Amino acid sequence: METLEQQFNSRVSAFLRDTGIGATTLGMKAVGDPNLIREIAAGRSVTLRTADQVLAFINRHEGGSGGARAPLRRRRLRELSLRSRKTKSGRVKSEQPMEQGANKPIRFLRLPEVEARTGLARATIYVRMAEGTFPKSVSLGGRAVGWIETEINEWGRERIADSRSGGETVATDPSGRGNK
Repeated sequence: METLEQQFNSRVSAFLRDTGIGATTLGMKAVGDPNLIREIAAGRSVTLRTADQVLAFINRHEGGSGGARAPLRRRRLRELSLRSRKTKSGRVKSEQPMEQGANKPIRFLRLPEVEARTGLARATIYVRMAEGTFPKSVSLGGRAVGWIETEINEWGRERIADSRSGGETVATDPSGRGNK
């Protein structure tokens, strides 16, 4: 059986891996300590109060409900469970993973995070938006814009699928301006 410390470390590691947020950013936003996560990985123990603050931040970020000390296994089981749809005759029509984040709020990504997640430079992002090959930004008011996180994630999955299937190839623009 995992200790609370092991569960905490597993939860933080999974969050960092799944969201792409940096350890420094998580430590800074959760408790104001940019070195916290790195120090935890190096063996530093944290107080329950600090752990609760980090888990509360993770829950807010994921749109989760429940207390910061809610059992981790229950959430994982819920995410991994399958929903069976039955027809009138009682046959299983299909098994699909439960929709994750059905009640999640929309999360907007600002340009630096979009650049970090995609590996594209600012200029390339705007060129591809103009070409219609990259998700459009959304006005957040004033001069602020953001991209919808799910659209950026889907764009990334499409790039991976194209790469793995040998679909889209990268061609050099004849004008010498770079890649499309």
